[in-house]
Amino acid sequence: MMGTLPLNWVWIKTIPLEVRIKLAKIWIGLLLEKFSRMVTEPRLQEILSRFSDIKILVVGDFYLDAYWMIDKTRSTLSLETPWHTSPVVDQRYSPGAAGTVTNNLNALGVDTVYVVGVIGEDGFGKTLVNHLNENGCTTDFMINSADRVTPTYLKPIHRGYEDVAVESSRFDIENLVSSSFHLEEQVIENLNVCIPLVDGVIIGDQMPHDNLGVITDRVREEICRLATEFPEKVFYADSRTRIGQYRNLIIKPNRFEAKRAVEPEWIGEDVSIDEVKEIGNTLLSRTGQPLFVTIGPDGILVFDSEKISHIPGIFIEGQVDPVGAGDSVSAGLVSSLCCGGSCIEAAFIGNLVASVTVTKIGKTGTASVDEVIDRFLSL
Repeated sequence: MMGTLPLNWVWIKTIPLEVRIKLAKIWIGLLLEKFSRMVTEPRLQEILSRFSDIKILVVGDFYLDAYWMIDKTRSTLSLETPWHTSPVVDQRYSPGAAGTVTNNLNALGVDTVYVVGVIGEDGFGKTLVNHLNENGCTTDFMINSADRVTPTYLKPIHRGYEDVAVESSRFDIENLVSSSFHLEEQVIENLNVCIPLVDGVIIGDQMPHDNLGVITDRVREEICRLATEFPEKVFYADSRTRIGQYRNLIIKPNRFEAKRAVEPEWIGEDVSIDEVKEIGNTLLSRTGQPLFVTIGPDGILVFDSEKISHIPGIFIEGQVDPVGAGDSVSAGLVSSLCCGGSCIEAAFIGNLVASVTVTKIGKTGTASVDEVIDRFLSL
C-alpha cells in the first residue's frame, strides 16, 4: 500500500509531528512574508486608523442567540407531566447571523453601524434591539412587524453534578411565511434613506429558505440596483444559498457556496483550488465586481478583472473555534475597502481579524484594532 502513495507524502509521514508543525510554520511564514510586503505595518496602521471615520450599513437577517443555562441538580419531577424539569438559572443573549457582523464592526471601532432588519413585536425582538443598541448600533431603521416573529436560536446548556457543560438540541424560532409586499416596501424605503449616509453596505442573506427572510427576491433586486446607483460605495453580499443571484456588487462565498452558485445540483464533498479558480472567474463575469472566495485554513482567493491572488490563511497553534470566522473576515474586509484598501490588503486584514476571533473558544468572538495589530506583529 505504501508504494501507491506519493513519495513526498511517505517522506513527510516519517517526520515527527513537532517537526512537521515547525516546517508548516516556516512555509506559511514565507507565504505571509510575500504578502506582508504588500501590507506593511505602517500601511496596516494607516488603514485601521481610518475605521473610526467610516459608516457601514448591515442589512439582512438578524437573529437573537439565546443561551439558557440549566442546572440539572435542581431538577424535579413535574407534577403535570412525566418529565423532569430543566431549571434555567441564567440567561445570556447576543445578536446573531447579521448581528454577528455588527458585533465585529463595533469591536473594530467603526464609527457608525446602521442596521436594517425585521423583528417581531415580541420579547425576543426587544431583547435583540436592546443588545444591538448596547453594542453601539444605530437601530432607527429596524422594522417592527406584528406579522413576523423575531428569529431566535435557543441553546440550552445543561450542567450536572460534575459541573460539565453540555449543549443539547437547539430550538429554532423562524418565520414560516413570506414577507408581505408592504413589509418589502418598508425595507426598500429604509435602504434608500440609509444608503446615502454610509460608506459601505453588508448584506447578510442567511435565511435558508427563499423569501422567508429580509432579503426577498424583490429586496435583492433593489439592492443590486442601488449598487449601480451608488458605485462609489462598497456593496458586499454574504449568502449561504443565494450568492449566485447577486449582481453589480462584491460577493464572498466559501468554496462550496461558490460551486453551488454555478452548479446548483452539485452534492459533492470537496472543491479543489483549480475548480475554485474556474468557478470564481464564472462568478466574476456575472457580478462585474471583485470576488472573494474563502477556502478554509488555506485563506482567501481574490478575483478581480486583472488576476487571481491567493491570500494564505494564518497558522494558529492550539485550539481554535471557527464559529463566526466568516463574519469576522467580512467585517475586516469591508471596513478596509471602505478606507481605501486594495482587494489584497482587505483580504489580508480580514484574515487577520478572523485569526484573532477563532482563538476565543466557546463564543462568537470579536477582535479589536489593537488585537489585530498584535497578531500582525506576531507573524
